[in-house]
Amino acid sequence: MDQVEEIKNKIDIVELIKEYVPLKRAGRNFKGLCPFHGEKTPSFMVNPELQIYKCFGCGQGGDTYAFLQAIEGMEFGEALQNLAKRAGITLVSYRPSQTEELKEKQIQLNTMAGDVYHFVLTKHRLGKPALAYIKGRGVTDETLAKFKLGYAPAKWDVLTKFLTGKKKFSTSDVERAGLAIPGKGYDRFRDRLMFPIINHRSQVVGFTGRQLPWSKEMGGKYVNSPDGEIFHKSEILYGLDKARSEIKSAGFAVLVEGQMDVLPSWQAGVKNIVAASGTALTSRQVELLRRITDTVVMALDTDFAGDAAARRGIEIAETAGLIIKVVASSEKYKDPGEWAAADAEGWQKAVAEAMPIYDFYLQSAVKRFGIDVVGKKKITRELLPIWAKIDDEIVKAHYILKLAQTLGVGEADVRAQLAKLSQPAVSQSVQPPVAEPESRRELIEGYLVELALKGERVGDLVKVTLATPFWQKVVEVLVKEPDVKKLPAEMKERVQALFLTENEYGEREWQKTLDRLELVDISEKLTLAPDPAESVKLGRRKAELTKSL
Repeated sequence: MDQVEEIKNKIDIVELIKEYVPLKRAGRNFKGLCPFHGEKTPSFMVNPELQIYKCFGCGQGGDTYAFLQAIEGMEFGEALQNLAKRAGITLVSYRPSQTEELKEKQIQLNTMAGDVYHFVLTKHRLGKPALAYIKGRGVTDETLAKFKLGYAPAKWDVLTKFLTGKKKFSTSDVERAGLAIPGKGYDRFRDRLMFPIINHRSQVVGFTGRQLPWSKEMGGKYVNSPDGEIFHKSEILYGLDKARSEIKSAGFAVLVEGQMDVLPSWQAGVKNIVAASGTALTSRQVELLRRITDTVVMALDTDFAGDAAARRGIEIAETAGLIIKVVASSEKYKDPGEWAAADAEGWQKAVAEAMPIYDFYLQSAVKRFGIDVVGKKKITRELLPIWAKIDDEIVKAHYILKLAQTLGVGEADVRAQLAKLSQPAVSQSVQPPVAEPESRRELIEGYLVELALKGERVGDLVKVTLATPFWQKVVEVLVKEPDVKKLPAEMKERVQALFLTENEYGEREWQKTLDRLELVDISEKLTLAPDPAESVKLGRRKAELTKSL
């Protein structure tokens, strides 16, 4: 047995997946909500015997390696190393791929850069003005160390020279890691307060550099590492590596815009907090949150109710099953960071009293548009498309009534306007071809094979005439070698998926399936117009089978 198989055999796929998805026993399988697409009815199945999983909603499936690669975005080699560590196995002959080596080198470079920036801020004379500034903003030494804040000196190539000279990396390595400007050979970040970006696997994958008040360096207030092999801004939530356990404990996550909102909140006692770094919620960020909580409290710097990108992000989160709430804004403070720094108790109270997203939408629309005739029209134009997408009919009914009461109109009037939006438009676009569905015979034959496998009756299938070439070949192979793990690759996935359904073997179900298959045979023979005597005979048998079913 090679090490890949040895590791797979030592890992319990159910326990691995439970770290990401709550699972419940469903017969011989385990069942839960798919982590790869938003769903409210579980269709994600895990089989502990075969150590496989499959979602019958989106089609994702495979073994422990496939799961880790899909859920964490790992290369196969990364998944192999991760699982080997879990299993307590030392890899003997593993050689990382070129891509894996490249990623590892970039993480190493970013980690070193983080150490340099932190040292300069906290220990070096060049960092004293930046240290005085950040401490003047109320950030403590403990928080500086916890989040490993740093300072990039106002010098052209301090970091690049250190990494290429003392640490012997090439200039191209430093550039590819996002730390130097390609083709220029000088540092990307200069005279900026540095926030290391750490992914959910506790790896330093990039930085955000914040401009300091006195800085004369070009660029915006915030500069991020460029997207590359290890850094993707849309897939990162700043602070998640530190907030994960706090989120689980609190039962919800607080989402803010930037790093300077996270630090004061952490100090104010609201530690279940992450930042989207100025972006609207993305599907990847939603996935990260959904693994650890079902509720997100949004506390953004500006009124985002009228922002289409923000609403799309919220829609992604709700489709994935997250409950969204919003912290009521304060006229006294310009952002959550300032609020948390000035009034810790008030900030804690505001987070605890966050309102449901639809109440916030309504409140915001009334504030922006007013409730004169023109305002009412703008409010309904903005809110009804949002109301139309509410899945829960009771919740939808509640907000239809609330909107009607706010506007001073009848509930029936709101429903009538909503009905106009709900009428589907006739699409003129060319629809993609739909895959040919399996015939009734193919479905029945596949189900019969499933029952035979679960009831250990594969040998009985040789007595059954199967017409589907695929199932004929499967039976032929299984009769010689009953272990489905040893099936040829072209059969293995489809056959193993049979074990992931909730169907169970039973003598009555076995016989009924055989009868259904015989009915299909009879129906096909009757279409060939046999002689009258044969037709009568087939007709009688068909009647008997139909009656028994």
